[in-house]
This record gives sequence, structure tokens and C-alpha cells, in this order.
Amino acid sequence: MRIEFIGAAHEVTGSCHYLKIGEKHILVDCGMEQGADIYENQDIPVNAAAIDYVFVTHAHIDHSGLLPLLYARGFRGQIFATNATTQLCNIMLKDSAHIQEFEAEWRNRKARRAGQPEVVPMYSVNDAQGVLNYFVPCDYDKKVHVCDELTVCFRDAGHLLG
Repeated sequence: MRIEFIGAAHEVTGSCHYLKIGEKHILVDCGMEQGADIYENQDIPVNAAAIDYVFVTHAHIDHSGLLPLLYARGFRGQIFATNATTQLCNIMLKDSAHIQEFEAEWRNRKARRAGQPEVVPMYSVNDAQGVLNYFVPCDYDKKVHVCDELTVCFRDAGHLLG
């Protein structure tokens, strides 16, 4: 097994960890950085389309917020999360995408007047909707056989529902 700390290694935002187990490429969380970008997150060391699984620990945007971007870049693997996390991500990721699009539109109105280049949203509502199709809702305290090399079990840590 190989593990790389992609995000939230020096700060508490932008959580993302890459694992390679056998030939499987896995992410634990795929979070958006929030606030001042003091430490730049590392790039995921494989193409998004090569990632087989993502495990989302909980729905906070700094743990799930870049899933639509991962989808936009070609990810089509499975996303394992608790039932509650899946339901919360359904709301939060679409809302985050809406904010991305709204802010880009607002900035572009100002940019056009100033002769500046246009801003492109990080991801779209369509990307958020698309990635939601890959969620695999899981129950607490039940072992989930993911593949030959991996079984997971979600536990309630009390941090956030899900």
C-alpha cells in the first residue's frame, strides 16, 4: 500500500489522501480548500479517470467539495459514503456548483467592462449532478466489500451527521 497526503496535511481544510492498493487508485476525501490558501494542495498523482474509489468521511465541503471537479476531469468510479453523507452531499455539492457559476457570472460582468479575461467556474451544476450518480450509500457499522483488496466499515465519529 502507498499513501500520499494531498491536502490538509499542514492545515485543516482541503482534505484529500491518495492510496494505491495493488492496482487500485483510491481517494479518502476530495475536499475544497477554504479560507486563505497558506499551503497549496498537491496534485492527485494519477488522472481522475484512473481513480477507482473515493471514500468520503463526511459531507463538509472541505472533505467533499472537489468531487464535481474530479467528475469534470473524467472520474467515473464509485464514491462510498454513509447514507446521511450521501444525502447531504446531494444538497451541498449542487449548492456549491451554483455558487461557483453565480460568482463566475458576476466576475465576468465586471471583467467584460474592464476588458479582462473571463473567469470559468471551477465546476458546474451539471458536474455536481453527474458525480452524485456515483455515490454508494452505506450503513454505519456494516462491513462493505469494495474489492478483493479492500473492505470498509463506516463508524459514527460524532463530528457531523454521516
